Amino acid sequence: MSKNYILVGAYPNRDKQQQPGGQLTATKLLVEYATLHDIKLHIIDTSENTFPAPSLKKRVFKAIRRVIELRGVIKENRVDGVIVFSGPLFSFYEKVLMSAIAKYYGKKSILLIRSGHFIDSNQRSVVIRYLNRYLLKIPSKIVAQGTKWVEFYKDMNVDISKVELISNWIKVKENHNYIGNRDKVVFLFAGAMVEKKGVLELFDIIQTHYQELKKYTFRFAGEGALFEALKQRKEENHLDNIELLGWRYDSDMMDEYQRADVFILPSHAEGFPNAILEALNYRLPVIATDVGGISDSIINGYNGYVVDVKDNESIYKSIKQLGESFELRNKFSKNSEKILKEKHDFYQNCQALFNLF
Repeated sequence: MSKNYILVGAYPNRDKQQQPGGQLTATKLLVEYATLHDIKLHIIDTSENTFPAPSLKKRVFKAIRRVIELRGVIKENRVDGVIVFSGPLFSFYEKVLMSAIAKYYGKKSILLIRSGHFIDSNQRSVVIRYLNRYLLKIPSKIVAQGTKWVEFYKDMNVDISKVELISNWIKVKENHNYIGNRDKVVFLFAGAMVEKKGVLELFDIIQTHYQELKKYTFRFAGEGALFEALKQRKEENHLDNIELLGWRYDSDMMDEYQRADVFILPSHAEGFPNAILEALNYRLPVIATDVGGISDSIINGYNGYVVDVKDNESIYKSIKQLGESFELRNKFSKNSEKILKEKHDFYQNCQALFNLF
């Protein structure tokens, strides 16, 4: 007899254009795995447009509708468990309520918190931290995206026996070879153009060291609150080695990874960013900050460089080291492939997730 689960996560209709994101990729691959193994999923879509952000009233209305849908499905159908993807703050409280409903009806729930901002919010507020410690007791299992997440849950007094480390997953490209440019090296940033993604620091580095870095190209794929201001800054300061691309979707974004030599993401907070997964899938060396689960898969001096948040000098040195050595980039690329296959294979990790029930 096939198993039946409820999946709560971003999974928009095909006719709805959605900005790329880690949760969307994870849910799509989870659905693909379920289809291959005769697992039936009732999907409750939680996708939202990020830019512009919806009003609080609209978010509350949608959340209530989703909670009612979840309760109805559990009451009227045979359900073997509930998989719940969550973000920080309001998203977390909605998803914990769903886990509580599942618990009330005797169903196991697995909570996957995907945003590093959840960790930040708990570190900033004693009240939020105290409340969330209690709420994290509700799900049957919690999936951590890396060892730092495991340590965070320990610090939140979560029963460690209910925490499982399952790395974010992607469909691994087989037999993909890193080509790389020996002359005009391309550094790629992909993500929202907002302060928390570290784009201001990256612009500061490029502008401060322009004479040394003008031989490289820095391509920014993404939009957001800072996009127009950074476009103006680029033009006013004649930063000709910067290219602002706006959002790129699907095949266009894949082309960006294909033409890049190095991926760079100096974020202030992350869960485990899908952009880094994509970079690993194209065997790119990576420069990233030590946040969320990143340091499990980007190992300093092995397949990239891991630096502290806002450490502009270390980011600059990492850019120089990788920019100046094709041999180093090629070595890191081969190591990225090893880590990708060991930790991020979608089949292996989705299987591990369903095995938690």
